[in-house]
Amino acid sequence: MAKTIAFANLKGGTGKTTICINIAGCLTLIRPTSRVLVVDFDPQANATSGLGIDENSLENSIYDVVLNQCQEYQGVPITQTILETQIENLHLVPSELNLAAASILMQQGKDKVGILNRILAPIKSYYDYILIDVPSDTGLFMLNSLRAADEAIIPIDSSIFSLEALEKFQIYCQDIQEMTGHKINRFMVIFNRYTKSRTGASQSKKSSKNSISEEIEEGVKRMSYPLFKIPESLLVYRSQQEGMPISHFSPTSQIVKNYMEIANYLSEVN
Repeated sequence: MAKTIAFANLKGGTGKTTICINIAGCLTLIRPTSRVLVVDFDPQANATSGLGIDENSLENSIYDVVLNQCQEYQGVPITQTILETQIENLHLVPSELNLAAASILMQQGKDKVGILNRILAPIKSYYDYILIDVPSDTGLFMLNSLRAADEAIIPIDSSIFSLEALEKFQIYCQDIQEMTGHKINRFMVIFNRYTKSRTGASQSKKSSKNSISEEIEEGVKRMSYPLFKIPESLLVYRSQQEGMPISHFSPTSQIVKNYMEIANYLSEVN
């Protein structure tokens, strides 16, 4: 059965989508037979464009799959939405802006928090990893994503609000467990766009950004979460322009080594 991982944070702008699609690309390199599915569960559809798919060309999307779970609406099963990408063994369930309206219909459904879990159930035996790109809200999209996930990856950035959001996310997941009985087995934090502190003679002249980075890093360590760091890189931006994970756009770059470290960790832990 697929290991299902939600990329989520209550705070926006931390790079959830970028990290999701780049880890997906790296997971296909761990073993040539690994099958990876990215589920774009965000109406902004950035994971869709980030994997080279034009949402305007879609016949079906995750929106149609959600409709299929709602009474009196005609939708399609998830198998009719899965697309191949430029990367072998990396597939995508695309999204589109219409998905935003689906949250209203989801409110009317039976077991409205378990909709995505039911959607994914028929395909879990086919994939090794299912990665869910989750929008930054506390509504049904995030509730459904975390209910369907075995693990959660929480991207953070060098913002003073990152630790606060991380603490709130802990409480949020505890609330989901109490509400549904579903427990997420493992949490991991990825410090995105991490900036190293200066050393030596310039230590006393560190920028406030570097000081905040150190403070946030120490705070995450106190929470006992596994922590990985991804540095700022222009190559990531270039790979997004090409609609391709960094793992295949610039396979020998240092940042791919950072991402491969995370992918290897995910493949090794039970």
